[in-house]
Amino acid sequence: MSSVSTVRSRPGGRSRRVRRAVLDAVVELLEEGGARAVSIAEVAKRSGVNASSIYRRWHGVDALILDAAQDLSLDTIEVADTGSLEDDLCATATSVAAFLRTDLGIAMARALIDVPPEVLERIGDWPQFWATRLRRFEPVFTRAAARGEVAADVNQSVIASIGEMIAAQTYFLTLFRREEVDDPAARLIVRRALAAAGL
Repeated sequence: MSSVSTVRSRPGGRSRRVRRAVLDAVVELLEEGGARAVSIAEVAKRSGVNASSIYRRWHGVDALILDAAQDLSLDTIEVADTGSLEDDLCATATSVAAFLRTDLGIAMARALIDVPPEVLERIGDWPQFWATRLRRFEPVFTRAAARGEVAADVNQSVIASIGEMIAAQTYFLTLFRREEVDDPAARLIVRRALAAAGL
């Protein structure tokens, strides 16, 4: 059965070009009109890829948006290097919040929340999707350890839990309470997460 994971298993040649064209079209539509603007017909028109080929590979709009979210999210959030652990984490939290206030960020967040279970099964390793993103916090702690801010043996699970707490509070405040996560708010989030982890 064709799926997004099938497309990813063939990284070269035409499959890669097709996937890039399709996902770029999805992102453009999300930016212009949110998830409601995305349809297989419109993606086909924008990308120049036959609609039947898109449906055969992604099976529907939910999977298209989710695959675009996976592809885009690693590039849109900056992990800062300020010279301070707390400042790095604060800058990352405010970067996440800023993205979530854009039309694209809102559409992506809604897609991740609303995605049907059967789409997740077709996409592949969903836990790995989040694990990959949480690993982006690891260099922050490596640099902090080199500066003596934290112990050198802080393990990956602790770092991941800190990342989860920061992301969860940032998402909640931005998307559900509609509050701005500015530097003071981000600093409170970060300090709570570090304290909960015993750091």
